[in-house]
Amino acid sequence: MSERSGDDATLSAELAALAPLLDRIGARAPTPALVEQTLRLAAAELARAPSLLPGVAASSAELPAGFGLELARLLATALPALALGVGWAALVLRLGPAWLGAWLPADLALALVVAQGVAALSALGLVTASLPLVAHRRALLRTRGAIG
Repeated sequence: MSERSGDDATLSAELAALAPLLDRIGARAPTPALVEQTLRLAAAELARAPSLLPGVAASSAELPAGFGLELARLLATALPALALGVGWAALVLRLGPAWLGAWLPADLALALVVAQGVAALSALGLVTASLPLVAHRRALLRTRGAIG
């Protein structure tokens, strides 16, 4: 807890002097229609299921049939490419600074290689993170008969 300073005492004295003036100011009460509308909207908002992210409605729907199979198919296809991408990024990080260091200052060469590695790994992460969304969409299309 903080100690009370002289500024706090001055502020308290000023607020005590303003209190009688503020008490004399009469604010209009909200109209009954506004109170009714506010209570109705608040009750509706409180009755909604909580969302995982602000502004995104909670999904109460089940996952579509075949979602797990579609996700497994996509992961089986993407994991070798992911491993290849991580291996390539590791190779570039290992050999890149020495190769670029022949033409550029060592610090600049390292910075360029690290920036390329971060960009490549970020892209791989984003693509991998989107796989459940693609699997969901494919499962929906498969249940509707749009894809065979």
